[in-house]
Amino acid sequence: MGRLWRDDRLAEHHMAIVVGGGQSGLATAYYLRRFKVDFLILDNQEEPGGAWLHAWPSLTLFSAAEFSNLPGWPVPQYPGYPPARHVIDYLTSYERRYDLPVRCPVHVRSVSHDGGMFFLDSTEGQFTAEHVVAATGTWSAPFVPHYPGTFRGRQRHSSTYPGPDPFRGAKIAVVGGDSGPNLGGHCRASSST
Repeated sequence: MGRLWRDDRLAEHHMAIVVGGGQSGLATAYYLRRFKVDFLILDNQEEPGGAWLHAWPSLTLFSAAEFSNLPGWPVPQYPGYPPARHVIDYLTSYERRYDLPVRCPVHVRSVSHDGGMFFLDSTEGQFTAEHVVAATGTWSAPFVPHYPGTFRGRQRHSSTYPGPDPFRGAKIAVVGGDSGPNLGGHCRASSST
């Protein structure tokens, strides 16, 4: 399992390392396990659940449970759109069910490639791998676009949404893809959207 790091320190080696233990990371790990690839998942969260751990209280899946499965195992039934806690419980059970090798919390500081090998530097030491899968999502580094012109209001990304209360009586515009309609619906009752 050991392999020398570039400066002669010993690094932990795997055929593949998945950076991120949310839905994409777990789905990737399912197939790595199925094809008997030596792999490790490095996740920066304290517990399973990925970005769902940081969701606003009223966030739900944007589809019914039966359309939101990871490979190999369906999401347990839920009437309507499952809330964050249902998804977190499913991801936690999925990780256990397939005995996925997740190490957390591990923050990957850098990934570099040299001579056919990836080198990962993290808060838990160094790792090497022939393959790296980036499954980190966007929650920890949200993109807030710049809009030309004058805007005196406050822009927020859905990752910092505190719930509808701070927007009571305010005029707001909700712009966005999957999260936009969800947030707009929650704010509609308490503001002018």
